[in-house]
Amino acid sequence: MPQQDSFNWFYCGSIADWSFGGPAVCDGVNMKSNQYHDKVLGCWMGKNIGGTLGMPMEWERCKNNITYYTNELKGEPLPNDDLDIQILWLLALEDKGIHIDSKVMGEYFNEFMVFTHAEYGIAKTNLRTGFLPPVTGSFNNKFKDSCGSYIRSEIWACLFPGYPELAAKYAFEDAIVDHGDGEGVYAEVFIAAMESAAFYLKDIRKLIDIGLSYIPAECAVSTGIRKALETFDAGMDEEETRDYIMQNFIGHLEWHYISEEDEKKGYGNGEMGWDVPSNIMIIIYGLLFGKGDFEKSILTAVHYGEDTDCTAGTIASIFGIMYGYEFFEKKWIDPIGHKIVTCSIDPFRMAGRIPATIEDLTDRVILLKDAASKEFHLVLAEQMDLEVFYAKEYFKNIYDEMHTVKFEFPYLNVRLDYCGEPVIRKDEPKKIKFILTNTSESVTSDRVNVYLYGRDGCEILPQNECSVFLTMAHMGAGIKEMEYEINATGLLKPVYRFVAEFIYEENKNRHVMHVPFVLVSQTGIVREVKWEKRGPRSINNLPRL
Repeated sequence: MPQQDSFNWFYCGSIADWSFGGPAVCDGVNMKSNQYHDKVLGCWMGKNIGGTLGMPMEWERCKNNITYYTNELKGEPLPNDDLDIQILWLLALEDKGIHIDSKVMGEYFNEFMVFTHAEYGIAKTNLRTGFLPPVTGSFNNKFKDSCGSYIRSEIWACLFPGYPELAAKYAFEDAIVDHGDGEGVYAEVFIAAMESAAFYLKDIRKLIDIGLSYIPAECAVSTGIRKALETFDAGMDEEETRDYIMQNFIGHLEWHYISEEDEKKGYGNGEMGWDVPSNIMIIIYGLLFGKGDFEKSILTAVHYGEDTDCTAGTIASIFGIMYGYEFFEKKWIDPIGHKIVTCSIDPFRMAGRIPATIEDLTDRVILLKDAASKEFHLVLAEQMDLEVFYAKEYFKNIYDEMHTVKFEFPYLNVRLDYCGEPVIRKDEPKKIKFILTNTSESVTSDRVNVYLYGRDGCEILPQNECSVFLTMAHMGAGIKEMEYEINATGLLKPVYRFVAEFIYEENKNRHVMHVPFVLVSQTGIVREVKWEKRGPRSINNLPRL
């Protein structure tokens, strides 16, 4: 095994609402640039290994007794959206620069990601309607607690190796695109923080503890992880822990294959879309039961069933980050080679831009990391105190942003709160709020004129034009909340598009700022689905249409 190594990029500048301190120095060893390269290459190699291993059993509820790849491979990995979406973020970063946020990611997600199932398709529908993150991931989304976001966390860890806070911040912006205010957001933040710390730390228990520090203790992902630790420490074996997951954290999987054994145990009817707590638990069990053994870790995860390509792919990426590319035995590499095979990125509009190999992907990620280090004034620290990897208490304030749409302008931040679903109903006042923050860096007080452009058939109360006084944000009147009610009269339209305009009264060059928002009308009652088995046991259950 390679010797433990450590390095860290620490932040000594400022970005938006964030502030960071430098690292405290203690015992550690040097991290050379070629080791970083090997770890990033190992990350992507692991992603292809684990994804290819687990893909044939993906979303099957059964115990899988495998020891190696089960499908015929001819020197190429199986395509996987787990890696594809990270390549999409790579392209967005190359086009737009390091300061991309959920809005930019949402644009690329809608334009270039071709999958339309589950949370992906719901988010794309919301984006096309005109909603912005996190509403795109929350509204009408039964799958916001599913697995589509944590599977794409590695790029943030590779961009910010040894700096979990920045990796977690970008992971949050990523996850809210299609998971909004769901458990999927906590899952990606947790994994990104773990993977960032794994560039220097190999202690699985400490990595889990670091990841947990970045998510709320009361969320279901955190609860599941802690229960996994408890049951493992209590001596429960692999079969007992699988039953524990199925009995306490089960998601709904009736439209996929369920083994006869699991059906008899009642393991088929959990909550629709409630998938990420159980699959994060499987990752934790794989790491714990593996006890540092790579093969045992990924095979254990696949044995549990469920989202097998995602659980195995994440574990394999963590091993690649901890130990580097040279760690993997040739028997895992030779059948799949070094190619990248995509299935969910638009092959026409992105022709020639998709990395062809994991080496190409690694080189391009490292270029972006170099840009990030310059932009954020990150410097390479030879020694590291473990404590700097844990979340500061203020980090969890970021979860306030799961419920509002944030707009950042010069001197002013505006947060749009839909006060529930963005739905308008006939003769029912729809409440919305704007939260204004004066972000001026000099001592100043200002008045902001606000005008809300209406729509035919809508009444805006108390009125559509007003003025707001703001001091600096850290002063007593630096953050103000404005509440409106919008009444729809007459026949309802499917979509109502509004714009709120904000103008500083005297200074700031009368900069005009616009905040668009959308309300929709919708109807219909959800009916319970009846499921039918229309073939042998290997055939998926199908809904009665």
